[in-house]
Amino acid sequence: MQRLALSLAAALTVAATALLQASPIKGHAAAPTVSSTELSTGWALRSASNVTDPAATVSQVGYSTAGWYPISLPSTVLAGLVADNVYQNIYFGLNLQSVPDLTTQNWWFRGEFTAAPSNPGQLYWLRFKGISYRAQVWLNGTELDANAVGTMVVHEYNVTGLIKPGAANALAVLVTPPATGCNDLSFCTVDWNPPPPDMNAGIWGKTLLETTGPIALRDPYVKTVLPLPATNAADLTVYVDALNGTGAPVSGTVSGTISKSGYPTITFSQNVTLNANERREISFDPAAYPQLHLTSPALWWPYQFGNPDLYQLSVSAQSGGAVSDSRAVNFGVRQMTDYRTVVNGVSFAGYRVNGQNILFRGGGYVWDMLQRWDSKTNLAHMQYVKAMGLNAVRFEGTLGNEELYDLADQMGIMLMPGFVCCSAWENESRWTAEQNQVAQASLNSQMRALRAHASPFTWAFGSDKPPLSSILSQYKTIATSLHWQNPTLDNVATWANASAGVKMDGPYKWEPPVLWWDSSQAGSAFGTTAEEGTESPPPLESLQRFIGPSDLWPIGAVWNYHAGKPKSVFDNITVYSNAINSRYGTATGASDFSLKSELQNYENTRAFFEAWNGNEYAGPSATFGTIFWMQESAWPSVHWNLYDYYFKPGGGYFGSRKADEPLHVLYDYQDRSVRVVNSTLAAASGMTVVASLYNVPSLAQQYTTQATVNAPADAFTTAFTIPAVTGLSTTYFIRLQLKDSTGKLVSNNLYWYSTTPDTLANKSNWYMTAVNTYANLSGLSSLASNGSLTRSVSRTVSGGQETVTITLTNGSATSLAFFIRPEVTAGNGGLEVTPIAYSDNYLSLWPGESTTITATYASSDLGGQAPYLRVRGWNVATTSIPIP
Repeated sequence: MQRLALSLAAALTVAATALLQASPIKGHAAAPTVSSTELSTGWALRSASNVTDPAATVSQVGYSTAGWYPISLPSTVLAGLVADNVYQNIYFGLNLQSVPDLTTQNWWFRGEFTAAPSNPGQLYWLRFKGISYRAQVWLNGTELDANAVGTMVVHEYNVTGLIKPGAANALAVLVTPPATGCNDLSFCTVDWNPPPPDMNAGIWGKTLLETTGPIALRDPYVKTVLPLPATNAADLTVYVDALNGTGAPVSGTVSGTISKSGYPTITFSQNVTLNANERREISFDPAAYPQLHLTSPALWWPYQFGNPDLYQLSVSAQSGGAVSDSRAVNFGVRQMTDYRTVVNGVSFAGYRVNGQNILFRGGGYVWDMLQRWDSKTNLAHMQYVKAMGLNAVRFEGTLGNEELYDLADQMGIMLMPGFVCCSAWENESRWTAEQNQVAQASLNSQMRALRAHASPFTWAFGSDKPPLSSILSQYKTIATSLHWQNPTLDNVATWANASAGVKMDGPYKWEPPVLWWDSSQAGSAFGTTAEEGTESPPPLESLQRFIGPSDLWPIGAVWNYHAGKPKSVFDNITVYSNAINSRYGTATGASDFSLKSELQNYENTRAFFEAWNGNEYAGPSATFGTIFWMQESAWPSVHWNLYDYYFKPGGGYFGSRKADEPLHVLYDYQDRSVRVVNSTLAAASGMTVVASLYNVPSLAQQYTTQATVNAPADAFTTAFTIPAVTGLSTTYFIRLQLKDSTGKLVSNNLYWYSTTPDTLANKSNWYMTAVNTYANLSGLSSLASNGSLTRSVSRTVSGGQETVTITLTNGSATSLAFFIRPEVTAGNGGLEVTPIAYSDNYLSLWPGESTTITATYASSDLGGQAPYLRVRGWNVATTSIPIP
């Protein structure tokens, strides 16, 4: 079996790891303690320019950190300084510009901790899950590593000979920041936002002190293979690394248990003998262990396809009659496969889960600019993904937030990880020998963290460009050695690699809805895409949180600073605001602009996902998967997000949610067809589709038709095409309704469009296609004011969660209540409670109609204030009432 060195970094000769060995084990008076403790408190930060004492002194217990900044880990340099108010409110206005370049100096991170008491045969391990970019690591006055390099590399040290059991210990890490300009193999936000002034230098991952016996276990993993197309059985192969942390041979037993409530428990074991300091992969396969062949397994399915069932693998090592180490991971029994289909002359990758075609649809995740996160934030992100009907998240280089991987497993959200574009990662021809080693070690560390999870469906070795053939070969060798069970991609841009299987043609600025449907246009919905998106300013209340009153209108320098990286083509939203003014009428102020932008965001993201859903797998514009760029933003931004930095759901969020509902009726802006999309694995028959066209503002019906259709599982069906209709007003409504066989309404979808539609020119550059003429949607401004909307509300509270039930009724006999936005606010006139889950929103009610929706949130997010219901709309005045 392949031998692996103790440290992932050392395994690829990246870090000079100090291995401090214990004495040979001869017997045990007591069992060693098996534990893992995160070293998160008791830390301090200071610029190395202000520390004159040598490292051996700084890393001694009792060293004075008077004048240092107290911090908690994980933390980047800037996150720590912000937490200590050195730099304040840096996301507001242009404040970030006042933070100096923090990469021109090294930074000390120093902490003290009490180690667990020792038992005979007990070893101590120090593990860093992420240091950026380079570090000297010192423990109790001794240097462990002179060059722990690689932001995404896991660094591990056997510190048994240095630790002070049951007593205080001092750990000091001298961090050298990544180079500016993304010239190190680190995190890079490219042009998404201004680069953080410290380039995310620091100890950004968890720091762990672990104790084991002589045999330690690492990276347990279950590879699952199904007898496709059948899914009534599965072969499991279990892998785990066993590590002898002593200077003498040691023997023991590695055992495992696979369990799931309601299913038989599986056990297996293997005797092992490890040489001094040996790390070896131990495997259990069905040929030798027939109990690892499952019949009728519970399968892991993505969201809308079924339950994301998980099993648990528990592994332990015993030596000398005592437990030496134990690990546990959850895993899913599932198999991801890929295939290729030629669309418009290009070969595209499609994916199947458990033999079923699946259209992946998601957004590009970015963490906070300072890489601050917590469990509540992580959960909110993944809940929003699922609430929007998405089933995938792309991590372009933003790797390492492992809690998100766990949540994705639990919630049935597929993951698309890989390295970032437009940085040192794509300059392999200029790499030093060290960078080559860092790249390999980074892949090794991050793929190990992901491989056991049910949620990844592919890995992208490159983004815009494929790696050099020599580097790609090294990457693939690592993936093979780690038994990576999912497909991989060389890169995700057909413009750089015709066989990539995934396109990256843009756009990255606003385009009208018709572009997504017009397959003659670059970026339209055909094939598979890794990213495309548009500007998307958040609602007014969020804008007011990071733009001061004097800068809120007209759009100027502060808006532009929050649009994209300064001096890039994304440092403004001129294309977007031109569309607002040309389509909806010139905005008269920030409030008017925000109201119109919510409409524009809604119609655009709805059309985006509808076009990808409405062509899935079949026809001349067959689609296989899409990623909207981006899911959210790293800081308060007016560009590229489906929901904003503050978790306030806006037009993009609700437009996506509408498009991605399980059974959905949609309108094709290009050929005027009406289609039904079934995004589940359950067929629906005898459904009725109704389409009606109405003039604005009279609501006079100019056309209606209906058809009965069946909706096969995981497919789209064309119901009919709306013909050219005469007598329409310049701005008009298209109302689509889908009812099931019992007459129950399951999808209700309202479009506003024009007899003078949006038209496009040829693509003018890599990031956008010019608009020839804009649709005239200004007729919406002529809708009569509706003062007859009534609302009633009630609330239930249980277990710290509140559910508000809202009923809205349009009491007018003649007037539409258009684009209504009910919100639960913290206090009268306060901010919307976030994060929050609505069953529906941005509603439109015809005369006499009523609807009921729910909103769910945590009581603690009210901040001690009473909840209020605020209701407003395009032609409905704002009101606020207390929620009883």
